[in-house]
Amino acid sequence: MGLNITVLGAGAGGLAATADLTLLGHDVTLFELPQFESNLDAVRDNDGIDISGAASEGHAKPVAVTSDPAAAVSDADLVLQAVPNFAFRAFVETVGPHLSEGQALVLLSANTMSALEYRRLLDDVGAPEIRLGETPSLAYAVRKTSPSSVNVLGFKKKLIVAGLPASCSEELADLMDAAFPTDIEAADSVLETSLYNANPVIHPVGALLNAGEIESPDEEYYLYQNVTDSIGRVMTKVDEERIAIGEALGYDIKSVGEIFLDWYGIGENEYYATTVNSIRISQIHGPIQGPDSLDHRYVTEDVPYGLVPLSEMGDAAGVETPAIDSLITIADVVHHTDYRANGRTLDVCGVPTLDKNDLVNAATVRDIHV
Repeated sequence: MGLNITVLGAGAGGLAATADLTLLGHDVTLFELPQFESNLDAVRDNDGIDISGAASEGHAKPVAVTSDPAAAVSDADLVLQAVPNFAFRAFVETVGPHLSEGQALVLLSANTMSALEYRRLLDDVGAPEIRLGETPSLAYAVRKTSPSSVNVLGFKKKLIVAGLPASCSEELADLMDAAFPTDIEAADSVLETSLYNANPVIHPVGALLNAGEIESPDEEYYLYQNVTDSIGRVMTKVDEERIAIGEALGYDIKSVGEIFLDWYGIGENEYYATTVNSIRISQIHGPIQGPDSLDHRYVTEDVPYGLVPLSEMGDAAGVETPAIDSLITIADVVHHTDYRANGRTLDVCGVPTLDKNDLVNAATVRDIHV
């Protein structure tokens, strides 16, 4: 018997999850913010979502398509959010007051310390205590092919999920395992899921260090096809800093190459399981065009919500992060902004000091009573 599942967000990830889970036999409701009603109109006009590629294939008709938050989440066994991190506040303010005590909500498109900030936002709107969780990534590498259709380039073979508080991680893993046809395991805490996000390692480096090519009007840019030796060395250094942060916090964190091997089976021997080589040979990511501008989520999301919190975690754990910090500075200059001031800091996440113990406690000990 299927679950009642609500998917928040009608972007590529939200459409993929809605279509895939519907075709797998779950009763799925698709929700989008009222100001983006046109996203839902496209699905209504098509009488559903067309999905092709590496996940389920076919035409999926969700049980409901709505911009009414109360109706969307009222009977949901599991709420899945698939939206960019910079949209968190808008979704919390709209949906948060309608959630139920103890309801399960998992952030599928999490970045770094996403659940910590989300919990703070929920508190700000007076939302009830829920079983909040996050995965390090969507289950899908996916792109829209039309406003109501998606192509799944790759489907992850395994994922981890962590709860906030950590005491609900196993329950969330069981729910996610019942929903998705992949191996879902409980992580130790949201710090572990945060450190398993590959995007901050790959996207900002590939975008910022190829600014000239991206901004050339005569060139089509493919980030994963342009990992030169020099760019690869920077990616590797960022990856090493991420792993060092994990070690300082007590986690054995895998390299991006090892993560790609777990997720997609990319790299069948030790050579290809390195970070740079796994990116270069990925047939899943290689065909993805873009970005075509530096005003793109590879920078505007993965710097303030990926690299900035990684740097803050490094400070708290006593780990120096010169490569990460340099990329933040370059992004600041490129965009005439201050991503540290406007990004996801420990203070934004409710951690009052750059203290390792405070960070670990915030990520593990908050408890609820269902």
